[in-house]
Amino acid sequence: MERPVRVAVMGLGQRGLQHLKSLWRLREEGAVEIVGLADAFVENLAPEKIGKYVPGYSADGLVADAFVDTVIREAAPDALYVAIPPGVHAGEVVAAARAGVHLMVEKPMSLYLDEAASMARAIDDSDVVATVGFQQRYSPRNEAVRDFLADRRVVLVNVVNNGALENHSTKHTPTDRLDGPKNRVWTASMDWSGASVVEAGIHQVDLMRYWCGDIAWVEATYMHRDASDIEDGGDNPYAYRVAYGFESGAIGSLIMSRLRRSYYNDGYQGITWTHGQVKFEGHDAVAYHYDGPYPPEQRPSAEELRHVLPTAQGEDPTTALARAFVGAVAARSEDGLRSTFSGSMNSLAAVLGANISDRLGGERVSLADLPTAARYAEFRRRPGPAAA
Repeated sequence: MERPVRVAVMGLGQRGLQHLKSLWRLREEGAVEIVGLADAFVENLAPEKIGKYVPGYSADGLVADAFVDTVIREAAPDALYVAIPPGVHAGEVVAAARAGVHLMVEKPMSLYLDEAASMARAIDDSDVVATVGFQQRYSPRNEAVRDFLADRRVVLVNVVNNGALENHSTKHTPTDRLDGPKNRVWTASMDWSGASVVEAGIHQVDLMRYWCGDIAWVEATYMHRDASDIEDGGDNPYAYRVAYGFESGAIGSLIMSRLRRSYYNDGYQGITWTHGQVKFEGHDAVAYHYDGPYPPEQRPSAEELRHVLPTAQGEDPTTALARAFVGAVAARSEDGLRSTFSGSMNSLAAVLGANISDRLGGERVSLADLPTAARYAEFRRRPGPAAA
């Protein structure tokens, strides 16, 4: 494909605008033509609003509509970005894939594993290029860690992510019109976000997989929020303890908290291989290990153990993801993508499986069994009206 890739964006909320900003940069390079925008709420399509987030934005020549099928029909995009809340999908990904449109789907792809599986089947059957918005895989620092660990045996990965419930920003989707939170902060709502582990923790889980390979099982226990401590629909649990087992044999943990009135955030990431550890210190990834003659004559100093991993310079990860996706569409090949849609299903299963494990009292959930086992059927499917 020698001409610019024709791209449309569905969902002009916080994340959709960030994607559009990156795509606009690629447009200025001649790699992309933005041909259409879709959002169910007309105020999100106003050029004056979009221009506040996307420097140089112009609506000239764009098809803008509330319905994505209209945009696909009239604008004929090669590729579609889908950046809508995960619980409001209504077949758009499947329809776009069947129309031969390549896809970038924001994470989490769905709150229901059966629905995400139907997307994956349509993508595979239609032979379209598809990726997921796991932009952290395109961080040069995270890539340096992956390269460093490539020939080492990881045995443990730990992630701690503490945050304030108030840190969730007001979103652009008017959830107050859709029986959702009146303050429009849907990421703090269990029904809308699927819990913090799903909406936010999926990034940490996907990075674990980027460094350590696919996850085989999950066990989880949550500390659920007291009813008296719920305001504006912000009912996600106080705390999450999630244990993971990797197909490689490594084990991992994800510890998260989301508190009201703390207004404090901190976190930790650490990876242990058989003979050392990787830590994250500021902008650096640092490996602590001894690489001299063994055994040493005396205990090595901290300076001898500390190795800052060489990290390349790079553009912001969201733009790097866009560049990789556009290049993959142009080449009709997923080889340059760091997260294909089908490959990302393990990350989604790992966080949805955590919810299921918590619901079942901390039971270990096999991700090999999760997609088909009758025991998990009620958790996999989107809730519908009760049968008469």
